[in-house]
Amino acid sequence: MKYKKVAKLIDHIEDSGWTLSKEREFTETLFVGRFNYFLVVFSLFVTAGFANSFKTGRSLVFYSGAIVLLMCWMPLFRALKKFNNIISILFNNKKDHPVYILQKILKEKGFKSKLEISRWMGIYIPIVCIVLLLIFGLFIDINIIT
Repeated sequence: MKYKKVAKLIDHIEDSGWTLSKEREFTETLFVGRFNYFLVVFSLFVTAGFANSFKTGRSLVFYSGAIVLLMCWMPLFRALKKFNNIISILFNNKKDHPVYILQKILKEKGFKSKLEISRWMGIYIPIVCIVLLLIFGLFIDINIIT
């Protein structure tokens, strides 16, 4: 029942002239762009935190960086969810789509995906970056990093 509703919605999208392929391409470009932006913001805060010469308030650079990165992560995570849903639809419901056909060929050749890059880009790497900024701030506060 659930898949019938999804199929009707997909048909409705494609009747409007916008295909799932175009949506996948748009969403993937948006997702990668947001991830790149996230990394730039992370590197700016790391550089600002370690390149400054003042001692007081230095940890605030890292703490504020963690907060800003958390805010940058929210739209990145949303783009990840949207991208994964589109890919799931293409893998499971569109048997004539090139993505589905390529996935089937890879499975027949014995390829098993052990690493989902989009999950790393949308979840694990952002968490590590935010935690690193918090750790740097904490280490500065307790004088492990001077």
